[in-house]
Amino acid sequence: MSFILAMMAGMIIGGAAVAYRLSRRWQQQVKEAEKNLQEIAEQHQQEVAAAREMKQKAADLQFQLNQARNELRALQHKPED
Repeated sequence: MSFILAMMAGMIIGGAAVAYRLSRRWQQQVKEAEKNLQEIAEQHQQEVAAAREMKQKAADLQFQLNQARNELRALQHKPED
């Protein structure tokens, strides 16, 4: 009878140890996943900012191009003195 109780106690202690280890591993994986998600979010914000800057540069260049075209048309249609 004591052998059976010892076996059951060993199984309970072993199960608890395995559960504790798996819990710790799971918590570590959750922390790593949160860290990775944070890095991805930061990278996304940087990409959004870079895209915003590129759009602004494109708009500035388009404006300059339109001004240059207008100046060229004005020079082409200017009556010669």
